[in-house]
Amino acid sequence: MQLAKNTEIELKLVIDKENLKSLLKLDCVAQAVREGSCQKRKLVSSYYDTEDLAFKRNGIAYRVRSKGDGSYEATVKTSVTNAAGLSERMELNLPLQSARPKLEGFAELGLGYELSELAPNGISKLFTVNVQRTTYILDLEGAVAELAIDHGKITAAKDSTDPIDEVEIELLEGDKAALLDLAASIATEIPVFVEKRSKFVRGLALRGITADEAILKDKLGNGLVKNEVLAAVAAHGEQLLALQQELQQNISEKLLKNLKRELLIMRSLAAMAEAGACERLEHMLELVENVRALLALQVLWQRIMTKANLERSSLQKKLAANTKEYLTQLQKAAAGGQFTAVVFALTSLVYKAKLEEEAVDARVKATVKAWQQELAEGKLTAGENICALARCCNVKAVLKASEAVKKQRRQLNKQAVLAAWQEQLQGICDASTSKLVYREAGMLVGYLLAKN
Repeated sequence: MQLAKNTEIELKLVIDKENLKSLLKLDCVAQAVREGSCQKRKLVSSYYDTEDLAFKRNGIAYRVRSKGDGSYEATVKTSVTNAAGLSERMELNLPLQSARPKLEGFAELGLGYELSELAPNGISKLFTVNVQRTTYILDLEGAVAELAIDHGKITAAKDSTDPIDEVEIELLEGDKAALLDLAASIATEIPVFVEKRSKFVRGLALRGITADEAILKDKLGNGLVKNEVLAAVAAHGEQLLALQQELQQNISEKLLKNLKRELLIMRSLAAMAEAGACERLEHMLELVENVRALLALQVLWQRIMTKANLERSSLQKKLAANTKEYLTQLQKAAAGGQFTAVVFALTSLVYKAKLEEEAVDARVKATVKAWQQELAEGKLTAGENICALARCCNVKAVLKASEAVKKQRRQLNKQAVLAAWQEQLQGICDASTSKLVYREAGMLVGYLLAKN
């Protein structure tokens, strides 16, 4: 794919300094680095606007950069489309003789008007960005990209600074999916997190100025399948990344419920796009379900202990130990950026999916019909997909189908929950030689069978 003229497409990632040392040694990166392409430069960029922020109000970021080789450049960037770290915007560059700002010359580059028309009274500096940038050219499968590692800071005033330690991967030519695949591969090896904010947005924040952010469309309506699904995946991907951050701080039933909801929505969107299965997503779902099952078993067994006047319980200790183990795995996955890998992998799958440009309504109806048939055959995941899609879809057929399958899905869900609980208890018994644990587990299984 040949990129549109003046279009910048890039991923902005956060990788801590310790893991940054490992980045270039990863096979997916090391094998892609073009020999002799490494460059190191000191970049000094000054951002400007009018006193009343006319550029910002018109969706423009304007900077003048010293490129570290004695050359200068003025750049205009339009409002960014940012989805789970992948940004896309128009970028217009104008060579300069010095670091002095120039407002004419962008109309013929593609802006359509001169910046001077927005700044009759001139401009002033907002903040400065100083970075030491190391770049590499990456030859990926189906694309060429530039990997940039930036260290430095943003300065808006003497005591108003923000450190910069980030990685940017910019698509020079080829397919966006190549960037997403690379990011997903990196995220499976080292902790990777998404930096949604550009340096411009971060600089504005130092000045106490709020950037205008576009709201991603998180629901399917009537439009083109691919664009609709990609927008929904991006929106729910961002929610999943936000939950990943929260997961590193605390665990609650509400958080786990929301986590499962977003994972199921992402799975249903990918399935609707015929994008194939994502093993990482299924693994995360399994972890969440294990934690929820064990927490529920602890609460239930505590009630039984209270009714039976049991003061001590070997099973309670085992349940608590197993819960702690799975919680540790889940939080470790969050700290390791594994949900980031899920988002990148799923976005790439949907982006590469072979979807015709047909109405979403028709596509959704056909998919739901297939899921209804699977549900009739007892496949619980089909029911989960229908209900999850209904949460992010305005198509009436889906909402109606969701209501119709809830009763059937509820019964299947009960069976699945019971099976999951029994599996956890069986695992505890298999790992124990205590007769007391066996007896108490039997009591709990008997109670579950009687209630269900």
